[in-house]
Amino acid sequence: MKCANCGFTPNPGDQICMNCGAKLSLYTPEEIKPEVVETKKKDQKFLIFLIGGIILGIIIVALVTFFIVKVLK
Repeated sequence: MKCANCGFTPNPGDQICMNCGAKLSLYTPEEIKPEVVETKKKDQKFLIFLIGGIILGIIIVALVTFFIVKVLK
């Protein structure tokens, strides 16, 4: 791994570059795997569908409740 700022090769475990003082990333761009990015996208899609389903369920329950109250009056 090299410093993205100056290209210096730091010691393993360093959190800042000893040459320029820049904060070092735990991962270099080459180490980030496409599967990780794809998994995050799938998780985001799942969360969107889950929230949408919950909102739709609440709307259906509200409509059914409203209909039952109007019919029983």
